[in-house]
Amino acid sequence: MSSSLRQSLTQYFQTLDRSHPFYTTRQQALKDFEEQGLPTLKNESYKYTPITSLLTTHFDLNRPVKTMPDEDTPVCYHDMDAYHIVLLNSSMSNEHTQLSGHEPFMQVFTFREAYRLQKHAFLEHFTQHAQSKEDVFIALNTALFEDGIFIHIHDHAIIDKPILLYHYTTANKNQYTTHPRLLVVAGKDSQTSIITSWQTTGFTNAVAEVILQEGAQMNYYILQTKMGHQHHQVNTTQCQQAQHSTLNTYTFTWSGALVRNNLNSVINAPYSGANMYGLYSLHRQQHVDNCTTIDHRKPHTYSNELYKGIIMDESTGIFNGRIYVRPEAQKTSALQTNNNLLLSNHATLHTKPQLEIWADDVKCSHGATTGQLDEEQLFYLRTRGLQESTARYLLRQAFASEVIDKIPLATLRKQLYSSWAAQEMLQ
Repeated sequence: MSSSLRQSLTQYFQTLDRSHPFYTTRQQALKDFEEQGLPTLKNESYKYTPITSLLTTHFDLNRPVKTMPDEDTPVCYHDMDAYHIVLLNSSMSNEHTQLSGHEPFMQVFTFREAYRLQKHAFLEHFTQHAQSKEDVFIALNTALFEDGIFIHIHDHAIIDKPILLYHYTTANKNQYTTHPRLLVVAGKDSQTSIITSWQTTGFTNAVAEVILQEGAQMNYYILQTKMGHQHHQVNTTQCQQAQHSTLNTYTFTWSGALVRNNLNSVINAPYSGANMYGLYSLHRQQHVDNCTTIDHRKPHTYSNELYKGIIMDESTGIFNGRIYVRPEAQKTSALQTNNNLLLSNHATLHTKPQLEIWADDVKCSHGATTGQLDEEQLFYLRTRGLQESTARYLLRQAFASEVIDKIPLATLRKQLYSSWAAQEMLQ
């Protein structure tokens, strides 16, 4: 890390409120950030993503935005029945948040409120899973976040509609830097769906800790479909699963200039499983890097991972997926697949599915494919009277549908089809 960045971070940190309840945690995280420094291309995990040069060129990383937008800031809610939590410039907006009737199912607090009202439940998990020593962007987020959202799902709660966290930043000529933070604890035998939707500008460095207790079931969605063309985002989601829990994650990316998704799940008890689904559809000079990890630590666990990419124009797509099967994780079943359409001579794709297995009684496989549209299928559609552009669009839609169709929420599935189609039709 450059001395100028280190000095500016240190100077900025000295201006922070020392009475902040998490000041000591932030102070340690700053030390961890300084020790690690921003990753370079020599860092294997960021080999194909020149994130340091891009961020330090365009953004002031030590100056997160503090000002709130005006109360009349237009917020475009998703057209669905949901519990809406709106975050404007990474702070919860009471003006726009709609949580009526949530009390029987869950508690929703800011971090400051949680520290006062649910201190034990909050501190049991805060920074315990997304640790600043493990990743430099977690360290940066922990050092500079202003506040966060704590969602505690009650034991045995079956939530009747999804929880939608809508992240919105003010459109401004300044390239804002924000550090949203989320902590979700799903109680025993609970069932819920959580949607994180991003309509953001500038640079966003987001961290979420998602904990599933025994028997919990969760669908967790990351929608990166409405971000600004110049937006840069690092999105880290760290999940921890207890016995008999099931986690399904869905990541959709077709906006933003540079997006790095770190999605990690630790399956830490028997008879638990994770399904990870992702779709990235890239145009112009977009750069999207999906880095996933599933860590099987106990026996009788399973995982299924399917990511698909459509890479066009001069865009760059990266998939770096890793599955660990620890020595104790006998009887593990793990499947990892990455399929891509590379539709331009100027587009770039890097895919690296990986298995690291230390157990001998397992069923594991991984693979990746890269290709173009099927010429025979294209010819068939043309013979039926379709224009070439329409035929190509339909084949891309068929390719993408394998992931979108896995969404159990019909309203969200319809909206994503509409959003994806609108983007494709502009090309």
